[in-house]
Amino acid sequence: MEKREQDILKKIEEKTEEIKVPDSLMPEQIEKLLEEKGVQKKSRIKKIYRYGSLAAACVALAAGIFLAGQFGGETPEDMDAAEVKAVEEQDTEETEENTDTYEKIYAYLKERETETEAEEERGFFDTFRDSITSGGADTAKETKMEESVAEDMSVAQSAADGGSYSKTNVRQQGVDEGDIVKTDGRYLYVLEDGSQCIAIVDTKGGLKKVADIEAEENCRIQEFYLFEEEKKLVYAGTVYEQNNHWEDTTKKGGIEEDVLYIGQDLLNGRESTKAVAVDIKNPEEPKEVGGISQSGSYVSSRAAGGYLYLFSRYNVWGKAIEGNPRTFIPMAGGDLLREKDIVLPPFETASMYEVITAVNIESPSEISDSRAIFTDGGELYVSNENIYCYETQWNSGVTETTSIRKIGYKDGKFSRAVKGKVKGYINDSFSIDEYGGNLRVVATVGETNSVYVLDKKLDVIGSIKGLAEDERVYSARFMGDVGYFVTFRETDPLFTVDLSDPKRPKIIGKLKIPGFSDYLHFYGENRLLGIGMSVDEDTQVTDGVKLSMFDLSDKTDVKEENKLVLKNVYSTDVSYDYKAALVDPGKNLIGFAAGTEGGEKYFLFGYDEKKGFRCHLSERINGSSPNAARGVYIEEVLYVARGNVIEGYSLKDYKKVDDIIL
Repeated sequence: MEKREQDILKKIEEKTEEIKVPDSLMPEQIEKLLEEKGVQKKSRIKKIYRYGSLAAACVALAAGIFLAGQFGGETPEDMDAAEVKAVEEQDTEETEENTDTYEKIYAYLKERETETEAEEERGFFDTFRDSITSGGADTAKETKMEESVAEDMSVAQSAADGGSYSKTNVRQQGVDEGDIVKTDGRYLYVLEDGSQCIAIVDTKGGLKKVADIEAEENCRIQEFYLFEEEKKLVYAGTVYEQNNHWEDTTKKGGIEEDVLYIGQDLLNGRESTKAVAVDIKNPEEPKEVGGISQSGSYVSSRAAGGYLYLFSRYNVWGKAIEGNPRTFIPMAGGDLLREKDIVLPPFETASMYEVITAVNIESPSEISDSRAIFTDGGELYVSNENIYCYETQWNSGVTETTSIRKIGYKDGKFSRAVKGKVKGYINDSFSIDEYGGNLRVVATVGETNSVYVLDKKLDVIGSIKGLAEDERVYSARFMGDVGYFVTFRETDPLFTVDLSDPKRPKIIGKLKIPGFSDYLHFYGENRLLGIGMSVDEDTQVTDGVKLSMFDLSDKTDVKEENKLVLKNVYSTDVSYDYKAALVDPGKNLIGFAAGTEGGEKYFLFGYDEKKGFRCHLSERINGSSPNAARGVYIEEVLYVARGNVIEGYSLKDYKKVDDIIL
């Protein structure tokens, strides 16, 4: 049992010592009631055992009348109504508040901690109440939440529209992203299986490993960048530290609070994020030239204008000691963040900091600027001018809401944050897009879907609501004043949205076809590529990966120009990792890894308007790694890399020409 759960039960016991449990609420009676309502034994045990014995739960339920007074005396019906009203009034901008003292931050943290504990206590009673009134949780609701949380399936726009070698498939043109495989046109840089070493492989005259870039012990490299102008490689990842010795935590005369805290943190394990720059002027002799670290585990990063922007999450729950900022303030570059660089949101409970730093690649050991936003987690979208952090509040019995925070960035400096809200949840980073100073958002709202347009202050200025009832958004893509998004239940409606008037967005087209696309990618001026699944119209069972090419020449009448269903192909890496897609309209290449009956294969397609999709390559991937495979090309050779294996295929006849085991 977790400590917080123990604390909850302790509070319950203290407040219910004199409360007599009615006979109707004794364990045997509850057991009988559950059986009568058809609750499965397995689910009942799962629901109740998490918090303690059945008897303890009965006592807790009996105490509910008393504790209701402690929580304001609202009935569930009253609470839901209030929540609904709050949701209806939420589409307003709020400026994020920067703080001026560490003391204020500490007070904020403790207040949120107390609120969270109260929410957990309320959630305990709600959970038990639901288990005996409805036979367990709302399965459909839980499934939807799990799916949406699990789907960190952002898709991206190719940075390579022809040319001699491919680049990482990124979300936003002009904003680079790290990856596990990159090339500079001659050398391949590959994150090896184990994630502690980047292999440098020369492709000239055949594949040959020429050097390794090794991270420090306990550092897991998660992705890296090539800065070709600066002749640098920068890797980023999480460093996990553990200390099994208490000697350093003690001092003569006793234990100091800050030292005790740090010692406990290290004993239990502490995570930090590190970015390390390596000079690759001579790729065969790489040299480390600097780096920075910051609090928390690595989340993501972006690169633009010669700067690296690093994102990590730092959890401080239960660690804060009053008067000791080191226990609750994140660090960057070895220093505590300044008070004015920490943003405290005016609403919601939260549990961690989103730490953001900017590093000049020319001076990789110096931090240009930093920010920390108190948050509850969420996702990330970075435009050419702004950083958007968005997170969903999963409300019980009412529509989910998504808060969006925006921080401007330029030349390594951050501007003041603003915040807004929309109803519903955002499927992935392609469902949120900045254009002309406005933010366009596609969200699933309860059992329907909505389109929102927000201005620079994140006020909602236009919307379309109530779209595609009983369906949810699977993918989206924006280009200029037009947006496209896919929903699914039994068929795949592809909606076209006219956004030329931000205050009056309107649906101008709707195409329904079997299956769904969970990846959209513009393929030339008037074509949109969809990668997803084919679905049997009678059984509603997926029966293979589906490629669709949509004709966008008439925005009001989008057509599925061609399609291809790959039978006995069950999934693609693209569905959860957009960087796994190789999509190059200029070279007419569509590549990705997919799961088949015979194991994982790499597929490479071309496209012809008359002949449709042509499969050039379908080869088994021999490497093994938890990371998705990557396909990159240099001139006329496609290299497929996964883990410690790289295989090369000719783009002229698609035959294997080389391979190497790292």
